[in-house]
Amino acid sequence: MRYLTVVEFCFSDLPSGAARVAWDVAQAMRRRGHTVTLVCYCPGESSREGFGTVEGIEVLRFRKAQRPTWHPGRLRAIVDSAAAACRRWLAGRQFDVVHVHSPNQGLGVCEALGAGPRYIYTAHSPMVQEQDIVWRAQGAAGRLKLLLGRPLLAGVERRIFAAAAGIQTLSAFTRAVLDRDYGVGQKISVIPHWCAPRQPLPGRIEARRALGWPIEQRIFLTVRSLGPRYGIDIAIRALGPLTLESGCHFYIGGSGSMCGELEALAAPFRGDEQRIHFIGRLSDDQLQLAYAAADLFILPTLALECFGLIIAEALCCGCPVLGTDAGAIPEALRQILPDFIVPAGDIVALQSRARQFLDGRLAVPDRQALRDHAARCYDEERVMKELLRLFGCSA
Repeated sequence: MRYLTVVEFCFSDLPSGAARVAWDVAQAMRRRGHTVTLVCYCPGESSREGFGTVEGIEVLRFRKAQRPTWHPGRLRAIVDSAAAACRRWLAGRQFDVVHVHSPNQGLGVCEALGAGPRYIYTAHSPMVQEQDIVWRAQGAAGRLKLLLGRPLLAGVERRIFAAAAGIQTLSAFTRAVLDRDYGVGQKISVIPHWCAPRQPLPGRIEARRALGWPIEQRIFLTVRSLGPRYGIDIAIRALGPLTLESGCHFYIGGSGSMCGELEALAAPFRGDEQRIHFIGRLSDDQLQLAYAAADLFILPTLALECFGLIIAEALCCGCPVLGTDAGAIPEALRQILPDFIVPAGDIVALQSRARQFLDGRLAVPDRQALRDHAARCYDEERVMKELLRLFGCSA
């Protein structure tokens, strides 16, 4: 099979959840003997357009059309730039399946390649709802963008749904939202992504030593984009007092627009010893060590968690997860950690449940049981079998 995948950025250039999923599938297709090409944006202004090879995969990078976010022609320009890149660099090439992870780029690729390939769209998140949250946090300017931009974004989603022979969502939650808004439920297959350790799992003490974390104290961990819908401020307000009461630590990984604000929020809880730590972006290896080192992963999302790959990763490393009832989080936790779900945005509930965990008043499966559950639910072979069926391929 000649397989083309379309994603905003190559995972090695700019890591994200969607980029991780796209890259994992591309690598799985390559291992199965298929010809794989990945199309994505250049990661920076100084980056060169054209073909390269990353871990055995052909990667075509092109420049994103630059328009101000308020510009009425911005979306059209993005679609056109993707179409132009395909016509320039992929002229004469034939593909059996085009797997789209980014709708604007995907529409451009569809326009350039025409009706020949089978188009599959992975909807990582409802595009309109995602942007709603971003814009509502931007005050008056954001409300104007919402008024003008929402119909345009909905039009993009409708067009990519119409072009797709099949649609993948990573959760039943996302499927329900898209079916409600667009009536496309009959096209959707719910196929969660897989997860497996990328190196032998160390023990908790070994992982803490490798990271330079305290050996004896209890440790909470979260790794998120530090933006408005991820609830890190809620987690700091809930867990900050516990760090002072019990001497536990809270490690916060990631970066984003709210970093300075969150650091200021955490300052009063530091006491004589720093117990709330901002550790920035983590590599894959560092993240796996962090899961192995932590006693409890905190997922305080306020809205629109459409899969929670990070839940699968934490469970795969034997780390229990305390999450909110936002989006698809209950889907992922209900079977294995039913008592570890709290209402989104509820500081008191999150603090109370975390205190119960510290006091040993919550039943927690052992680490091997969490790993076994993750292995059953997030298995590569099972996921790829379903994806290959969606691609129209049996092997």
